[in-house]
Amino acid sequence: MSLSSDGAVMTMPVQPAYQGGNGGFGGWGGDWASWIILFLIFGMFGWGGYGGGWGGNSGNGLGSPPGQGWATRADINEGFALNGLQNGQTSIRDAVSNGFHGVDTAVCNLGYQTQAGFNAIGAQLAQCCCDTQRSIDGVRYDMATQACDTRNTIQSSTRDIIDNANANSRAILDFLTQDKIATLTAENQSLKFQASQAAQNAFITANQEAQTAELIRRINPMPVPAYQVPNPYAGCGCNPCGCGC
Repeated sequence: MSLSSDGAVMTMPVQPAYQGGNGGFGGWGGDWASWIILFLIFGMFGWGGYGGGWGGNSGNGLGSPPGQGWATRADINEGFALNGLQNGQTSIRDAVSNGFHGVDTAVCNLGYQTQAGFNAIGAQLAQCCCDTQRSIDGVRYDMATQACDTRNTIQSSTRDIIDNANANSRAILDFLTQDKIATLTAENQSLKFQASQAAQNAFITANQEAQTAELIRRINPMPVPAYQVPNPYAGCGCNPCGCGC
């Protein structure tokens, strides 16, 4: 950057506008050397427009108040202006710093809140997994209990069916056995009765035959006529005493 006054040219070093650090505020920032060079240039060349340098305002010599180091009203005003610029720059820097500090704080708080949210989500997921696992365990336990109850019910029902079938079979077998026993008993009794009757008949027959034989033996022998003859003992008189009947 160059400044000119009355044909004189002077080059001033200027800090790049894109440079970071303290030069971020319009290219000057906290680099006070640049401000000092600028004011020196204005003092040497710029003020000459009012009379060829300092001498144009105060007698054109070093004996003037500015040449003796005295502060003029312009110098005082310039000091106040420079102080105002410094205060403004400081305020801007503080505002920007506070702004970035607020942004940093907000970012930190957002990070903390995000982390807390992730922690809460992780805790909820873990609790959900625990609840799901506990529910699955409960379902498995219920299924195992129901399966055990079902097996016991089937076993009990099967045992009851088998016991009932055995009882029915025993009842049928007992009935058939008793019927067979009764039939055999009746047949035995009938056979015994028949045997007894036959024995009695044989005894009676033998006894009668014996008595008949004994009677025949005891009766006198009598001739058996070849033809029928009247009874010689028959007659009208039946009085052996001689009554003539």
